[in-house]
Amino acid sequence: LAECHRVTRPGGHLLAFIDWRMLPTMTDAVQVAGWVWQGIVVWDKTNGCRPQRGRFRSQSEYVVWASRGAIDTAAHPVVLPGVIPVHPSRGGKHHQVGKPEPLMDQLVSIVPPGGTVLDPFMGSATTGVAALRAGLQFVGAELSAGYFATAEQRLAATCKGIQR
Repeated sequence: LAECHRVTRPGGHLLAFIDWRMLPTMTDAVQVAGWVWQGIVVWDKTNGCRPQRGRFRSQSEYVVWASRGAIDTAAHPVVLPGVIPVHPSRGGKHHQVGKPEPLMDQLVSIVPPGGTVLDPFMGSATTGVAALRAGLQFVGAELSAGYFATAEQRLAATCKGIQR
């Protein structure tokens, strides 16, 4: 988190998926790393989760949202929802914890035009696909050779589709 903070321009955003069990720890870690905690975005998986008897549905995931200092709302005056309802199967799944493309399309819209999206744990590059489709630059890193190969293919196909 501190390294991401270091390479992010002032006013840039951090969006990090987190499980409810680690939410308090993550918000503390974000602030210790120098970020300004802005709040939480909820991904409502609608009915796209497995029911568990005797429990509430695990129907949502959380995105911790922070910024590197103040946000210049005049430069990019978007108004985005705090709850994003997207079924987990929308847009295909290329990674065991992959996120739906329509969800990532909405999340990257917080980035001002001409901005760059960094995903230090890109998996199969769903965030990168959304960033490129939005006209943003993308930088990603992935340790798994298999997922990196999938990411390369998806990013190349997205770039080819955009150039047409």
